[in-house]
Amino acid sequence: MPRHGTLLLSLGLAIGWCLPGCGAGNPVSGGDGPTDGGQPTANGGNGGSKVPIGAQPVVRVINGKKWIGDVPRDIYFEDPLSVAADRRPVGAETVAGAPMSDPATTPATTSGGTDKTADGEKPAATASADNWKSVIGIEPLKTEVKAIRNTLTGHLQNVGKFNSGLKEIPQNGATLAVLAAVAGAHSEEVSWKKNAKFVRDLAGQMLTEKLARGRKSFEQVKAPFESIVEILDGGSPADLPESKDRAAFSDFAEFGYLMQRMDRGFKWIQGNARDEESYKENAAKVRHETVVMGVLARVIKEEGYGWADDEDFLKHADSMLNACLAAEKAVATEAFADYDKAITKIDQLCTQCHMGRR
Repeated sequence: MPRHGTLLLSLGLAIGWCLPGCGAGNPVSGGDGPTDGGQPTANGGNGGSKVPIGAQPVVRVINGKKWIGDVPRDIYFEDPLSVAADRRPVGAETVAGAPMSDPATTPATTSGGTDKTADGEKPAATASADNWKSVIGIEPLKTEVKAIRNTLTGHLQNVGKFNSGLKEIPQNGATLAVLAAVAGAHSEEVSWKKNAKFVRDLAGQMLTEKLARGRKSFEQVKAPFESIVEILDGGSPADLPESKDRAAFSDFAEFGYLMQRMDRGFKWIQGNARDEESYKENAAKVRHETVVMGVLARVIKEEGYGWADDEDFLKHADSMLNACLAAEKAVATEAFADYDKAITKIDQLCTQCHMGRR
């Protein structure tokens, strides 16, 4: 019986070793792919044939992109065993299902990370914390602020609508706070720039306590938001908070809420602009989402969020920013191959980072 059990275990390991993405052998290159318009079928194309047990997975090239069955080859890690074996601690634990909380803040020992692209060039976007024009123009900033204002106005009509929008409100409030801070430091103008610091801190006040269903949280958000609307409309509210000209992003915008906004933007791109036709149809929205994601990728590097001494995280954030800038540029120049490469890079960076930090 022991010999029989050993044989079954060996057979199981051998089968597992041959599964796509996990084997040590080099995959066999397939033909030119399916003839049904260049898209794989639900069962991997070519009549739904499957890889026999014990055979090497067939990699097909479709429109210059490698596929294993109906799965893009580039989602696999090059060395999954080394990723799985990496046991280094990577930040604070979070409660399942809750927004990612701020890691414990530690004094930064370095400015951290590399400000170089994959080609070894230092992008202007990361050269200076105040060089915001190279990350987001003033028009997309104003567009996002307007969108947040409209969304929050809808959620704050009454307690019932507030309750239904409870999941979306914090990420909008935190993003508004960040964009107000960026507007105050931006080289271009918005009509409310002189009061941007008040918008920043009022948006932070909306989230000073964790929101819950009911009138208490509704009032917590509604009162400062009404003052924000007055400022955006050119007014000067009577009761404004004591606000510094500059403040750390972590003082008014929780890390987890910013990550939620990035995740929402990227999921929209994945669902609405992942082929050449759809990315052209939604070009304006795609460009908007990528620049907003770029701003947040730049912000989460700040020392107050506790990652300033984690070179791996800082490299990820820099790479994310560069990929967002590359995607926006590719849409503007109608270079789909470059756009596809940039979006794939963003997807990989999100996956790699979340494996150790969620």
